[in-house]
Amino acid sequence: MRDVKPALDKDGIKLVAVGIGYPEIGREFCELTGFDPTLLYADPENVMYEALELEKSVASLAFSPQTPFSLANRVVQGRFQDLSKALQSWKVWIPPRLSQGLQQGGVYVFDGRTAVFEHKDAGTGAFANLDQVLSAAASSAACKTE
Repeated sequence: MRDVKPALDKDGIKLVAVGIGYPEIGREFCELTGFDPTLLYADPENVMYEALELEKSVASLAFSPQTPFSLANRVVQGRFQDLSKALQSWKVWIPPRLSQGLQQGGVYVFDGRTAVFEHKDAGTGAFANLDQVLSAAASSAACKTE
């Protein structure tokens, strides 16, 4: 909301987030983090995650080399404060299905039904490069709000 949303708004680009879990957990997440609840959709059945074939395994959660590298990268780039702040108010939310606890996420930019940018997290915290995401979104006319 702090870094990406203003850049998207400036270019008139729509943002939608999809999270695992029930709508009431999504509302609680939004209250805790300040994320705009009108932008968050709940996916208790994992429909979106499965359709996008996002990673879901013990290996991706705990044993991916991307996890420690992504955390170290945050420290080097001076972005560990965000993670530290998030962990201060961290809550355990039990997903609808226990296997969803192994689910990794991703970032997509769609131009209509076509993905013009795709990033599947290889491990916990191994997120997409936001500059690349913003660039892909800015170059896609269909992302623009009307």
